[in-house]
Amino acid sequence: MKRYLWTLDREDQQTRSGLSTENELIAILPCVMPSDWLVATMQMDIEGSGLAIHESAYDPKMPWKLQIKPAV
Repeated sequence: MKRYLWTLDREDQQTRSGLSTENELIAILPCVMPSDWLVATMQMDIEGSGLAIHESAYDPKMPWKLQIKPAV
């Protein structure tokens, strides 16, 4: 089962991070983004590094950034 290292940074909140499977991430992070966005983020690859980053400024008062990388 594939596991992912992840970090979630949100304005005015403590940074969260962990090592989780896709299903665990979907259960942990529903307050951040819909599950289909999360799965799409996991499939992205920034410059072949294996790192996916999704940033949202949808609500300028509460920006956030999620970084996900497959664990080796």
